[in-house]
Amino acid sequence: MSNKTYGRPTGRIKTAKIEIAIEPEIKDEFMELLREEGKKASSEIGVWIREYIKNRKEQQK
Repeated sequence: MSNKTYGRPTGRIKTAKIEIAIEPEIKDEFMELLREEGKKASSEIGVWIREYIKNRKEQQK
């Protein structure tokens, strides 16, 4: 069994929202693919944002 490496860290409180505007058919396809993988959009997008921040910080060094 692998360790959970996504989503909000234990003890962290959800405090803010990010809203995006995309075409309904793109959203539907994205959500369906996530469902097939047993994932949640919020968790996946959170991972992407954290990776983006980490990569940007590494580039600035």
